[in-house]
Amino acid sequence: MEHYSIFYKPVNSFLNMYGVHLDDWFIMLIFITLLFAFVFIPLSKKFVVKNPSRWQLALELIVKGFIALIDEQIGKGGHKRFLPFIGTLGFFIFTANFLGLIFIFSAPTSSPFVTFGLGILSFVTYNLVGIKTHGLKYIKHFLGPILFMAPLFLIIEIFSHLSRPFSLGLRLFANIFGEHQVSGIITSLSPAIAPIPLMAIGLFAALMQTFVFVLLTTIYIAGAEAEEH
Repeated sequence: MEHYSIFYKPVNSFLNMYGVHLDDWFIMLIFITLLFAFVFIPLSKKFVVKNPSRWQLALELIVKGFIALIDEQIGKGGHKRFLPFIGTLGFFIFTANFLGLIFIFSAPTSSPFVTFGLGILSFVTYNLVGIKTHGLKYIKHFLGPILFMAPLFLIIEIFSHLSRPFSLGLRLFANIFGEHQVSGIITSLSPAIAPIPLMAIGLFAALMQTFVFVLLTTIYIAGAEAEEH
């Protein structure tokens, strides 16, 4: 079952005049980027210390959750370095998941191009953190605790690390894509009753998949920073 956003046909109708065609997931990525740039960022500039709005209090609560998660996994003060990356990753994934619950949109995270791209981003980031922290000594993370078995551990660790972006991308894609396909089928069978409970289930899935992706990325960063003994 295809699920296109309301922007898909009009945008591509315009672009087709110039010989350009964009997939729906790419159009939704542009839409989310513009949403962050022209809605969320201006709203953040209206934050105040005294008498904050409910919107600000809700965002502050979410940010505190990110800080607690990062500091728990990476160590006290870890949020000072990684909150911008982890927070942006979390907000982006949740927004992408959530938009799929609104009938005029589609979820870009139901496309493997997006989810595997996010998995590669996580993979590249934590390895760059490891190299920045340890330099060439970062290779010790791949050699294991026993010197004469280092070649074997190296092969195992390389395959283990290479599977991480794949598993991150596949997990996110399969859950969001599957949830939207099932929701679409059930809604078509019972359009008057199904949407409300399905919306609740979809919102829970959007939150859980965001949390899992962010948690695993944070754990990978913590592992890359840790001293290998």
